[in-house]
Amino acid sequence: MQSVESPTSLDAAFHSTATRQAAATALVFDDVSYSYRALRIASERFAHALLAAGIEPGQRVVVGMTNSPELVVSILGTIAAGAILVPVNPAATADELLYIIGDCGARLAVVESAHLGVLRDATPTGLTPLDGPNLGRDCFAATLETSADRRPNAIDPRSPALIIYTSGTTGRPKGAVLSHEALTTNLLTVAEAWRWTANDRLLLTLPCFHLHGLGLGILTSLMVGSSIVLRRRFVVDEVLADLARFECTMFFGVPTMYSRLVALPDTALRTYRRQRMRLWVSGSAPLNAALFERFRERFGYELMDRYGMTECCFVLSTPYDEPRRPGMVGRPLAGVDVRLVDPDAADSGKIVDVADGSHGEILIRGSNLFSGYWQRPQETQRVMLDGYLRSGDIAVREADGMFRIVGRSSVDIIKSRGFKVGAVEIEEALQRHPAVEEVAVVGLPDPDQGERVVAAVILRRDAQVSTDQLRAHVRTLLAPHKVPADIVFVDDIPRIGPGKFKKKELIARLS
Repeated sequence: MQSVESPTSLDAAFHSTATRQAAATALVFDDVSYSYRALRIASERFAHALLAAGIEPGQRVVVGMTNSPELVVSILGTIAAGAILVPVNPAATADELLYIIGDCGARLAVVESAHLGVLRDATPTGLTPLDGPNLGRDCFAATLETSADRRPNAIDPRSPALIIYTSGTTGRPKGAVLSHEALTTNLLTVAEAWRWTANDRLLLTLPCFHLHGLGLGILTSLMVGSSIVLRRRFVVDEVLADLARFECTMFFGVPTMYSRLVALPDTALRTYRRQRMRLWVSGSAPLNAALFERFRERFGYELMDRYGMTECCFVLSTPYDEPRRPGMVGRPLAGVDVRLVDPDAADSGKIVDVADGSHGEILIRGSNLFSGYWQRPQETQRVMLDGYLRSGDIAVREADGMFRIVGRSSVDIIKSRGFKVGAVEIEEALQRHPAVEEVAVVGLPDPDQGERVVAAVILRRDAQVSTDQLRAHVRTLLAPHKVPADIVFVDDIPRIGPGKFKKKELIARLS
């Protein structure tokens, strides 16, 4: 695999790989294969189309498209042009899309046809909307007049590559700025830790507008020189057949995806063979112990877990060669400095390390850190402490250096009757009941208890269980003060993204 001895840009890393193995398959979509040479030429045509439209290095280009070869080309082409890529959810509402365009001051928006009318009607100042699928197809078909023989100018590795909007605990999303250096060094560090080589093939069903799908799924694959089997979306009934048919070696998912996979009927699993599969990775949300064990039981594989944030890419990972334990998200990746500190002391501007086995907030430092929130210096300063990023995540470090995430300091640590209760621990306990599909635990204000532990539960299809039965189930697993005071059956839970819940919104709804 390719290694980075000195900081480089994403474009230079991809171009080097594409030149070295031009004829190798880079992407498969709808049974059509695209070589590295085809992707390189199409992305450079895309870059020249942006330059011809007046885009200059450092200007922001919003890209909001569904999973497709055209999306991959728009990502690579925007980066090659020296512009800053701003990925957005193709299912974003008009209000969400216009907010991001206005906040980052985008000059171009490369979107699906459904959003073209919205942008033309709203006419944001200085914005040019482009039909992303048609432009991408033109780049593959070589119908653009611009030549791909002349490469755009070299890119400074320290310059911004991406602005990814991340939902905070309050207010509108903020744009986290990530440099080329931060991304290339961190993503290739992950690849080295996972023994990722050009011989690998990833089945990618994640949406590709965040770091999980875009960073790990697309960018790392194409820098390493492996291949991607890209799907429009996750369809549980198709996954096992795709893994076997395309001889995939890796699959990346969120816990909800793995929950769907373990729920497949026995008849579906009879056709499952491990084939070349060597790596199933879970991320973006806590992986509960019950799901870990259930997946191992049904698929004969221990899921690899990892931890990261938009503001610092990927931080912790399960060691490749060591036994994997449920609930553990691993140790710090090479080049990433992680400390576990007293959050109350951190609130006072002091770093006080906590002992192994104690709850503490994760602090992160290294070349993987973001450059700050776009045009929000005060917000950036608020999350930094002596050069470390305050994650807001509470964890426990075991004696062997492995980390276990307990929850978010803001919403996942519930202070009830004098106890600090971890919401994730209760969620894992409830998830072990066979009737429970998904669950989110929060604390609601209570005049007597301080905060009352409340669980919102989505039941599996056709399952029946009472709240008393669920509470009795939790009592067999956890101390009495951790048993939810209330359990509410719901049809849906508000979400930030795949596998992540909007707990502030859930608190307001339950209140």
